[in-house]
Amino acid sequence: MNATPLDMMFEENNPPDIGFHVVFSTIKEHIPSIKESDVHFLYHGTHNVYDVRQEYIFRFPSTILPIEERRQLIHRETLVLRELKSRLSFQIPNPEFMDSSSEHPHMGYRKILGASLYYFYDSAPVEKRRHISETLGRFLGELHRLDFNGLAESQLVSSFTPNIDRNKHRQFFKRIQKEVYPNLSEFQEEWTDTLFHDFLDDDENFHYLPCLAHGDFDTTNILINPSNLEVTGIIDFEETRVYDPAADFLFQDKGTAFLSSMLRSYTGRIDSTLPQRMKFRLGRCPFVYILSGIDFNLEQMVSYGYRFLKEMITNWDNYSSVLATSFANLKL
Repeated sequence: MNATPLDMMFEENNPPDIGFHVVFSTIKEHIPSIKESDVHFLYHGTHNVYDVRQEYIFRFPSTILPIEERRQLIHRETLVLRELKSRLSFQIPNPEFMDSSSEHPHMGYRKILGASLYYFYDSAPVEKRRHISETLGRFLGELHRLDFNGLAESQLVSSFTPNIDRNKHRQFFKRIQKEVYPNLSEFQEEWTDTLFHDFLDDDENFHYLPCLAHGDFDTTNILINPSNLEVTGIIDFEETRVYDPAADFLFQDKGTAFLSSMLRSYTGRIDSTLPQRMKFRLGRCPFVYILSGIDFNLEQMVSYGYRFLKEMITNWDNYSSVLATSFANLKL
């Protein structure tokens, strides 16, 4: 999910839901020489993430998920990373330690040098931002142009089609109307109605060609060298799957110059409905938090989702303007 000022705040303020003794003893099985002081909690989103001696990153799926789902997360992301390693020119995690069958499924990989772009974007010079955006456009071009049919044996290819996605979002919208609308203002309801109907009611929005998408491509998962602001790697591939390429372009909050440069350097297919799909996939993000929080009985996540929705609506006109201007600059 694309990052906003609120987005990273939730993960960083969300405490781990797995005991430290479990984490430490599990990592020690792989790296016997570590001490407790070597293991540091970083954040908790889909995974509880730990830094080990500033050399390794270990990921343990959140324990709110059923055990089989946690095992599948680790198994599948490991397959994704191993499949993509030789197909991309960019540095991505290379799993060295993995156990997808234990009671505490996990993955560990050697840490990619760099820090999250999230912390450096606002202070980066304009020219550096442009260079970063061009680099990210090239990365997405590489990823989206991969022949995902060649990945079938690794279980990366799903039965996804645009119409399947349309039906899922129809059900998603019905659930929002039932469970979220009672807590919304009239204006928020109208905004949400417009968001979903503009997307779901237009057949043209479902004629795109699916591709292999990162699925969680935002500034929190882009690593840069703090000294020269060069991109050093891309992380967090748990959502990577065959999907709509629009899902990887949700950078409207970064402004026209950034998004325009990113699109210009992108070598994948840009079709006429990409802007509308980008608009929808950004706007739906708060509802994912709200409904996931309801599903897992996490009031903090539900509350965060409502704050995220309020922020989204406040900034919506600006995001829409950035989107329109960025595509006008492409002269499609």
